[in-house]
Amino acid sequence: YSKGSYQTSVDPRPTLTLQQATELTLQLYGVTMTEISTLPSYIDQNFLVVDEEGTKYVLKIMNSEDSKNATLLEVQTLATFFLRQHGVPAQTVVHTITGQLMSMEEIDCGHGAQTYCVRLLAYLQGKTIAESPVTRQDLYNVGKLAAFVDKTLQQLVSPNLDVLQKMDGLLWSLSNIPLTEGYLSVMDGDPLQDVVRAVIEQYKLHVQPKISSFRKGNTEVYIHHVLYFFGLLSYSVYDSAC
Repeated sequence: YSKGSYQTSVDPRPTLTLQQATELTLQLYGVTMTEISTLPSYIDQNFLVVDEEGTKYVLKIMNSEDSKNATLLEVQTLATFFLRQHGVPAQTVVHTITGQLMSMEEIDCGHGAQTYCVRLLAYLQGKTIAESPVTRQDLYNVGKLAAFVDKTLQQLVSPNLDVLQKMDGLLWSLSNIPLTEGYLSVMDGDPLQDVVRAVIEQYKLHVQPKISSFRKGNTEVYIHHVLYFFGLLSYSVYDSAC
């Protein structure tokens, strides 16, 4: 299996059925749901869950490769709590009935049993940028939010922050933007292809020559995982945090 930065002998993507997700939510969180539906995802699996009181949650099943790195997942969870404490409207993680922030579950999705990290997150109301027209003000707000998140995470204290640095070699790292040129062909016929190509060229011309002089921190990896078009809500909630 090969997708992006994932090179494995088996498909790491979870493919739970709605019934499996329903049973898992009840088993781990004691939540009896009245509604469940799938949400967009890349290599993980996300479900929108509604309980008997009408409270909404997101059940997130991490892919089996990332699930192997429990320390990284713990740091991500810590960072999310830290950001929310500092005014960023980030999702909170719901504890399991045994008081855990995540649970490692062995599940067979049809291609052999694998271990997946399961988390239940509070649902944030709103439409993602992917579902909404994007204005210049929206783009400005995203940049402003990125800067605020960066400055805030510089204050985060954990003995395990170095685990984020180990992700720097991933295709998703911002320092690897030029590598995306090799994937431009998938946008053939899309007018946005020229925009993406222009952004890559600007990066190579103005950023790449100076990247060695930039501050090297742990926040870059976290931010680029958070700020993407299915992970950002389009309503303006950032002004109070920034």
